Amino acid sequence: MSDEPSVERLPVTPEMQRAYDAMLIKTFRADKRMVDVMRWLEPWGVDLQKHALKRCPNSVYYMERVQEMVGRYMRPLADRLWDTERSQDVATLNWMTKIQLGKANTKWDSERAKMRRESNTNRRFAGVLQNNWEGQKRNAQWKVVK
Repeated sequence: MSDEPSVERLPVTPEMQRAYDAMLIKTFRADKRMVDVMRWLEPWGVDLQKHALKRCPNSVYYMERVQEMVGRYMRPLADRLWDTERSQDVATLNWMTKIQLGKANTKWDSERAKMRRESNTNRRFAGVLQNNWEGQKRNAQWKVVK
């Protein structure tokens, strides 16, 4: 059971979702933070905490850059935005409504988990070697006659 209280999310109209998607693209291009997305969406009556928006992470870290968040949660969108010019942003916005974004990229997660596992194994092995080396130093008592 999670410690977070379950929050009842408000329904989202297509106009609200399109405004959020457009602001996401705009702030991605301008290299802004998530707090800027929140502020820019206030005139549309969209609140990232209250509304059930698609392509919005469950917990929003407001000081995080939008480019980092999009790269983490919406890899295809990040790749498309990096590969296209600003003149193609309307086409990207239309493309966002057609595809399902925001699912965890399981391939990236599994690669990351594998790298973390290997790193931990290597660090544990290095620690064992270090302990063995220290043990040899302690046991080598040169001034003791046997």
